[in-house]
Amino acid sequence: MNRALAMALLFLFSPLAGCISNGSSDVFYGEDIDPAIPVEEFVLIDENGGYFGMSDYYGKVVVVAFLFTRCPDICPVVSSNLAFIKSELGGLYGEQVQILTVTVDPWTDNSSVLNDYSTARKLDWPHLTGTLADLESVWLNFDVGLETYDSDIDGDGVADGFDSCPDTPKGEEVDENGCGKETQQPEGDVTANHHPLDYWVDHTTGTIIVDKQMRQRVWWGDTDWNPELVLEDIMSLVAEQ
Repeated sequence: MNRALAMALLFLFSPLAGCISNGSSDVFYGEDIDPAIPVEEFVLIDENGGYFGMSDYYGKVVVVAFLFTRCPDICPVVSSNLAFIKSELGGLYGEQVQILTVTVDPWTDNSSVLNDYSTARKLDWPHLTGTLADLESVWLNFDVGLETYDSDIDGDGVADGFDSCPDTPKGEEVDENGCGKETQQPEGDVTANHHPLDYWVDHTTGTIIVDKQMRQRVWWGDTDWNPELVLEDIMSLVAEQ
């Protein structure tokens, strides 16, 4: 599939349909996934270019996050929260708990880019990518809603997903936020010109905690993260037999 067609794809999977408890359980601080959703086996490529299979972690609690390296806001926060979780787990990490990050932007996030991202932030768990076909099935299994788009309403060369000033005067040079350098700048605040990539990714997802039997059990929305309570949910699953 060529990139132009791939960028036009719109995945409108029902967001988190399985994550609202349909049963009587309210066990976790995050959203109970009830009934639990089995994780379908997948094989993706990690940040070192090696193959990773989800079944390698059978018998452990797995925290799965869906992020992308060009995400300007919530993704770095989630990554930082995951690093905190890992440090708090101490010796349990690797023995009974694992963390995974799966990209929602395979058009940019190859293994080299993911390696740079994880190395810069000292994140030493697998960061996974793959072909669009391979990732589509993972996104669907984990109920990830994903949209890619490359529109540029004001024609300033900045994709609307990046553009803070969508009404830039025609022909005016813009900064990295898509704001005109002459007419849309705070006084004395003119930044260097930016040449963004020609598409943006918007995703609706969260972090999913998978139990030892490879079932999705808990969902935490990206903006609802409470690291201490996520840790409590992880420990509840560790304690399960």
